[in-house]
Amino acid sequence: MGWLGKLFPSATPRRQEHVSIWSVTRRDARTFFCIAGALWVVALAFIVYKSMADWSARPVGVRSIGNSILAVLEDFGNVGIAIGILSMLLAPLANATGGVLMSLYQAMVNRLVIPVIEAHKAEGREEGREEGRKEGRKEGRTEVMAEWRAWNTRRLVAERDGREFDESPPGESEHAPN
Repeated sequence: MGWLGKLFPSATPRRQEHVSIWSVTRRDARTFFCIAGALWVVALAFIVYKSMADWSARPVGVRSIGNSILAVLEDFGNVGIAIGILSMLLAPLANATGGVLMSLYQAMVNRLVIPVIEAHKAEGREEGREEGRKEGRKEGRTEVMAEWRAWNTRRLVAERDGREFDESPPGESEHAPN
């Protein structure tokens, strides 16, 4: 039965390893701690602001730094647990949303961007081919002109020396019937 289990893996998902006391999976741990850290900073700032407003409203004899710190810690105790639970619930949702957004982004790139890039590449290749054809025509014309100049020079030398010149012009011998 062991080899059959390896051949056909279980259809049920495997249990993932959990990392923190909040029972967050290893995949969601980084997101969990980022969300929790951000929420802690915001909550602490709000509680300190609220506590300082309450502190300034107290009579001068009752105001003390120690009492203010205890008030902040007292308010923050319950908020800390709420932040942990909220972060635990939001981390998988944020990761799933990120996966969906990345899939949508890749689909958009595949549908909109890649065809434009391919069209530009094809246009560049066609321009390169056309440029190559032009270059080929220029080179071909240059070669033909060089053949004609050489033929004409030989003809003029033969004429000047009084010899008979019976060489056919360039290109005629190629098309002459056999």
